[in-house]
Amino acid sequence: MSSERYLFLIKGSLVMAQPVAAPETGELLVGLLQQGFVVGPLPVWAGNAEQALACYEPLAQRQAFADVLTGGAS
Repeated sequence: MSSERYLFLIKGSLVMAQPVAAPETGELLVGLLQQGFVVGPLPVWAGNAEQALACYEPLAQRQAFADVLTGGAS
């Protein structure tokens, strides 16, 4: 199974996974950023969007924990 890099687009509690190399990604990013979405800081490699989203929560929790340990979170 091949994998590709996914970005997370976040607005409130809504999280979307978008493959970086997909032809529509540029246009989609512009539209979603204009709607108030932000690009998450933790891209992942996954076989599909469902797998990428399954990775998001553990990654976000680890990042939050690391931020607390390094004093980066308030």
